Amino acid sequence: MKSKNEKTIVRSVKYNYAMNVILRISTLIFPLITLPYITRTIGAIGNGRIAFATSIINYFSMFAQLGIPTYGIRACAKVRDDREKLSKTVQELLIVNFISVSLSYLLLILCLLFVGRFQQDKSLILINSVSLVLNAIGMEWLYQALEQYQYITLRNIGFKVISIILMFLFVRDSADVVIYAALTVASSGGSNILNFLHAKKILCAKFYDHYNLKQHIKPIIAFFALSVAVSVYTNMDTAMLGFISSESEVAYYNLATKIKLIVAMMVSALGPVIMPRITYCLERKDYQRFESLIRNSVELVMILSSPLTVFFLLMAPQVIDVLGGNEYFPAVSCMRIIMFTIIPLGIGNIASMQVLAPMGMETKTLISTICGALINFIVNALLIPHIGADGAAVGTVATELVVTIIQIYYAREYLKGIISYRNILKILFASLLAGILLSLPFFPTISNSFLMICFNAVVYFSAFGLVLLATKEQLTIKLSSMINTAITQGSKN
Repeated sequence: MKSKNEKTIVRSVKYNYAMNVILRISTLIFPLITLPYITRTIGAIGNGRIAFATSIINYFSMFAQLGIPTYGIRACAKVRDDREKLSKTVQELLIVNFISVSLSYLLLILCLLFVGRFQQDKSLILINSVSLVLNAIGMEWLYQALEQYQYITLRNIGFKVISIILMFLFVRDSADVVIYAALTVASSGGSNILNFLHAKKILCAKFYDHYNLKQHIKPIIAFFALSVAVSVYTNMDTAMLGFISSESEVAYYNLATKIKLIVAMMVSALGPVIMPRITYCLERKDYQRFESLIRNSVELVMILSSPLTVFFLLMAPQVIDVLGGNEYFPAVSCMRIIMFTIIPLGIGNIASMQVLAPMGMETKTLISTICGALINFIVNALLIPHIGADGAAVGTVATELVVTIIQIYYAREYLKGIISYRNILKILFASLLAGILLSLPFFPTISNSFLMICFNAVVYFSAFGLVLLATKEQLTIKLSSMINTAITQGSKN
């Protein structure tokens, strides 16, 4: 018999996961609505300019944010039951953050004055730089630590709707590239301003006589070093394409990357919910609950990532046709290559953010990401001059594989005995079998790309689910049982 507190915790995890899934689905749907319009309206060159400016600002954002986005979750989760300690911790982190933002702006101004490539897209870079301040006052890490996913979800959906309306009203042709960049920043900036205003309901509205900034410096530096390595290999390919190759290649790679990010968001939906919960469990030495959370996370990530990888590999030409049109057809091969990152991304996220970080082993994650950054640079330098966007995609796949393998190695002691490899094999088998079904020569084809994607998705994921049920995959049986119970109870009521 579960106690009232345990039931509350279970409900909290389920509810927060549901809210985060809704958030991730909205993040999936809204780009699908806007991407076809933007790719055709602004064109490959305009999208390439925006992608380059964004990748540059992402580097400055890395320095501005330090390691606070990740460290802040852990620091606030530990003191979330004490409002005074929480308020003081948040203010200390904000002070450190504003110092780093000021230094980042100083460095950006110097680069704009002396780097010729930056001056070509000066207006776009300056517009994107506003996000440095907005990210600081947004304090997303505070709301994640407090597991306020309902607020996060409703706020994000609201501003996404507003940004879509404004985009269709004001972005009409390739000359509106600056307006589109401004709307993109404003759509996320508005929610960050709301975060700052809403925080007074959570924190004590007062200043403290003494701030202990020193206690945060060491872990912040560790997480900062980690964010440096991550940012280097996640933005390096776009930046290197911009310097070495053409703006068209940047656009092809950017479209393929956006599709990958949309899929990856679905796969990683559980991560932000589980991390503060795992930290909370470890603080109270609830290792049984910790193992249960990790086991379910691994199986859920595989159930999501494996079929999505196979499906989008098969549907790449149709997806590119819907989202980009004929101008972006060269991005098909790039998209197919980069889809091989989905499974490593999902598993690596569990190893790093759900095992190593809560255990205080962020230096191990740092080692893996430094190795990944080196691999990314070497592969990009060798392949981009010859095969452009496809070379950058190969570099990304190699990077994610290396990072994930190293992270699993460091987390092996905590994963040992928890993971069911039999269930993972069942999931992989179901994904491949459903993929073979779509590849059969007598399988019907539809001329309209969008309708073909929809039809094939229904067939593919239905077949995938049936194979999982037939092979009695553990998590699938549990989810099926929960759904049947909910339906039965609903019909009785």
